[in-house]
Amino acid sequence: MNDLTVGKPLGLLVRFSLPLVLSSAIQQLYSIADSIIVGKLDSADGLAAIGAAYPITLFFIAVATGASMGCSVVISHLYGAKKMTDVKSAIYTAILSMIVLGVVMDALGICLSRPLMVLLRCDGQVLDRAVSYLAIYSAGVLPLFVYNTANAVFTGLGDGKRPLYFLIFSSVLNVILDLIAVGPMKMGVVGAALATAISQLAVALLSSGILIRKIRQVETQEKPVLFHRGLFDRMCKMAVPSICQQGCVALGSTIMQSLVNSFGAAVMAGYAAASKVDQFSYMCFTTMGTALSSYAAQNYGANRPDRIREGVRAACMLCLGLAVAVLLVMQLLAGPLVGLFTDPSEARYEEILRVGVLYMRIVSPDYLLVCFVVVLGGLLRGLGLANKFLLVTLLDFTVRVAMCFVLCGALDSYTGLYWAWYFGSTIDLGICLYWYAGLCRRGCLRLEPSGQQAQEK
Repeated sequence: MNDLTVGKPLGLLVRFSLPLVLSSAIQQLYSIADSIIVGKLDSADGLAAIGAAYPITLFFIAVATGASMGCSVVISHLYGAKKMTDVKSAIYTAILSMIVLGVVMDALGICLSRPLMVLLRCDGQVLDRAVSYLAIYSAGVLPLFVYNTANAVFTGLGDGKRPLYFLIFSSVLNVILDLIAVGPMKMGVVGAALATAISQLAVALLSSGILIRKIRQVETQEKPVLFHRGLFDRMCKMAVPSICQQGCVALGSTIMQSLVNSFGAAVMAGYAAASKVDQFSYMCFTTMGTALSSYAAQNYGANRPDRIREGVRAACMLCLGLAVAVLLVMQLLAGPLVGLFTDPSEARYEEILRVGVLYMRIVSPDYLLVCFVVVLGGLLRGLGLANKFLLVTLLDFTVRVAMCFVLCGALDSYTGLYWAWYFGSTIDLGICLYWYAGLCRRGCLRLEPSGQQAQEK
């Protein structure tokens, strides 16, 4: 457990966010490893199948991430206020709630795998593979939810190292299983999906076991409860907007993937390869927002609003530096990065490469806007203002999806999908800056100086 209410904000955020960024990067290796290994050892159709199923798997991740964010913010508030009995009750409540939600999502994914792929206009030659991949991946959704809960609790308590260690183990296991299943066993996308599901189960068991043992060691004056209705309601108030926000991102990706699917298997494969790299980068930025969210939440709970603005400035500096580094890599190494996902002997290799390189070179400058959006979004979540960030996401979703269809029609090309990113990000940033300025004017970022304290009493 790390107390983020004392110490220099920049140093704290560097030490706290670095393990989180590494954890997020490693977590993305699950899907990236699937795509690279299938693209190299199986076929471009296999890569296209994983790409077609990806928006649905992203939706599962979005729900798990959004729900866990709500849990993390409440736990951070309580930990900052040093209410350890409530902290333990909140952790138990979060675990039980996420297990139930994971079971529901697991069942839905398995039952709806084929209807969803048909709805997304998945190309006929890759449809069966996409359905198989999605159905097997869905079977591993419950462990995904369990792990995200443990990750959220560790993050809320200021511990970013344990999730990193868990993911290193899980990622290595995932790659080994991928290579065996897709290579010698010739199981294709089915093997890739099984490898991911088994790896998620392993990290869920490991992280939840250590978490339960850790929190049992924390002594409290009163006995915590396994399910606290009041804390559950508070988590829902935080989690529902976060789930909707993350869900909008996934829904936008789903609609855009449907549009991509209409351009054929080669475009699907190129888009799938580049979108994996893009999502890898975006999740690293999002993790910086998560770090600031925990920092702001702890200082909010400790009634230290003076430290929050310093933390925002430090997080913006760090995230902008990361954005510049990623931008340079994606501009200079777009070809080799896309080439990782497919075999040069593939008949459509040149077209796949061209589609992916265009994606990365057009979209990557948008990170210079996105980095500020995720930081300010993390601040809003940390202050318990997730509804505001949800509104931003809804506007982004509406504008971006609309512009995808407008620009694809106007340009008569799939590249309209890429340019649409800038319209959504510009609106996001403008609104976030407006709200941030308002928070500053109202006194050290506290819209309701006594509201949270009143709730806790």
